[in-house]
Amino acid sequence: AVVSTQSTGHYYITNNLSMAAEVENRPVEEAAAAAEEVCVTNLIRYSEKYKDSQYEYRHVTLPEVISKKVPSTHLLTETEWRNLGVQQSPGWVHYMIHPPEKHILLFRRAIKQQAGAG
Repeated sequence: AVVSTQSTGHYYITNNLSMAAEVENRPVEEAAAAAEEVCVTNLIRYSEKYKDSQYEYRHVTLPEVISKKVPSTHLLTETEWRNLGVQQSPGWVHYMIHPPEKHILLFRRAIKQQAGAG
């Protein structure tokens, strides 16, 4: 069974609906309904990092059920992409939307220049 935690929006997997209902503190019927949701956070895929002289880049591919929640009106804040289930170290910025591939989030972070480096 796949159960969504209402407070965090994250998903977890259990084969025991009674346990899932107990953990979620709700009736088994509701846990069973939640079990119909797809376990999506485990389906998020992260690219290898690549870089140029100024930035380190990576892209994150979201499953369809999550990508439907991505707004097309603005770039995501760190809080917004973390709430979608994206997990990466601090400093990454969602920097561009590519409309044909809304399910792919494009991230970059500045490469820190070492002291004395140009």
